[in-house]
Amino acid sequence: MTDSPPPSDRSKGAASTALGLFRPVLFAAAAIGLALGGLVLSHRSNPEIAALPPAPRPEKPAVSAAGEPKTEPRTAAAPIVLPEAGPPPPPIAASDFRSLQADFRGFGATRPAEPAAEPEPPAPDHYELTLRLERGDTIEKLLADIDVPEADRKQIHERFAALLKKRRLAVGQEVELILQNVPEQPDAPRVLALSVRPQPEREFIVTRREDGVYEGEEKIYQVSPRIVRVEGERHGPLEQSGVRAGVPPGAMSDFMRALSYEVDFQRELKQGMKFTVLLEQLVTSDGRVTHPGRLLAGELRLLKRTVTVIRFRPQNGADGFYNPNGESVVRAFLRTPMDASKISSRFGMREHPVLGYSALHAGVDFAAPPGTPILAAGAGRVVQAGPNGGYGLYVKLQHTSDVATAYAHMSRFGPGIKQGAVVRQGQVIGFVGSTGLSTGPHLHYEFHRAGKQVNPLAQKFAMRAQLVGKDGQRFHALARQYLAQLKNAPTVAQTTPAKEPSPPQEARRP
Repeated sequence: MTDSPPPSDRSKGAASTALGLFRPVLFAAAAIGLALGGLVLSHRSNPEIAALPPAPRPEKPAVSAAGEPKTEPRTAAAPIVLPEAGPPPPPIAASDFRSLQADFRGFGATRPAEPAAEPEPPAPDHYELTLRLERGDTIEKLLADIDVPEADRKQIHERFAALLKKRRLAVGQEVELILQNVPEQPDAPRVLALSVRPQPEREFIVTRREDGVYEGEEKIYQVSPRIVRVEGERHGPLEQSGVRAGVPPGAMSDFMRALSYEVDFQRELKQGMKFTVLLEQLVTSDGRVTHPGRLLAGELRLLKRTVTVIRFRPQNGADGFYNPNGESVVRAFLRTPMDASKISSRFGMREHPVLGYSALHAGVDFAAPPGTPILAAGAGRVVQAGPNGGYGLYVKLQHTSDVATAYAHMSRFGPGIKQGAVVRQGQVIGFVGSTGLSTGPHLHYEFHRAGKQVNPLAQKFAMRAQLVGKDGQRFHALARQYLAQLKNAPTVAQTTPAKEPSPPQEARRP
């Protein structure tokens, strides 16, 4: 007998082997069946396909007695008849096409709609133009340069001649024009109005009436005072800082002279210190400034104190500056003769920077940029003006019988400074230079008492006057008003109207 598994075990192993071989086939058949079922369901769901007659089932061939299939004559297949072509569909109308576009746009509802382009504004019918008179120009010539018709030019010229009454317009005078485009004459603009304002309070205007005739008019503006303030900080020389902030040069010079009696510009004045200036401007009824402003009051805030000066005119007197207590700021002499930024050498013994030996430095040196104005420390008479050895260009002023001041190393003298001339305190007598024995631009300043040189910075002088009585009462009332306006008055920037952007102006002539 052979060693073989029992029959029961053999059949069980064969069945599992067969199942393993046919398993992929069964899976494939199941997948095909699912696909066919889905196809049938989709055909039945289509109403057109469901309406078709069912396809005839193929019949089983007949079998003869001998077991062979019987052959029957074949019949011709029924021809497929296509429906006759009807008339062509009508073309899509524009409205239908827009409807279709709207339907398709529905798919992009989430897409933001593009903004419609705004139509361009029409060209203006009239426009403004500013021209400037040059040497030898007339109003008629000016209009001819922009191709104004000759008849209009002559009318306008005649009207202006009647307004000016033989007065001449200055070179550089601006002429304001309002012009109109004429479709019939595109290259010849029509002048609707022309105005010239030689003075802020006076304006000459020529306008065109509807009948084409031009008429002239002189307009006078009322002028009234206006109080404004200017605030600034010192960056560089104090006077230049004020002008940059908007203080008129004349008003800033008055402020500097008023401060110079009380402030040591070299030792007390530092960069970044703030100041406020109160001005009285003259303005027309339409807001044009006829006078940039005279100084009414001002204050300079130093590290340890604030110096305030106030303009006042006593009865039967002249304008002057006083402190809030009513004391005149004017001393016999200025503390320093210039807005100096640095003392480069003090009074006393030192080694001479050029000669190289020790000697008395008989004055004070103020370092300053070339061209800085030098002020007379007090009223007096010029007793010397010219070259003076190592002093270079030199000026000496005699103030009293025993007091004199001297100024050396100037680059040039001030207007009218010559021997014998009388000068007032604060008058410009020269400008900083580096003439003579000098290593750089500076002012050498000396103070003489009884013919001897003394330290200028050690000299002290009392106030000259104080307001009393009715003048004192009027001053204190005015001082309270000015001190409040130094804090509350509108600034120059607030009173200056913003200019509206103007259309491009035609160039006068290259």
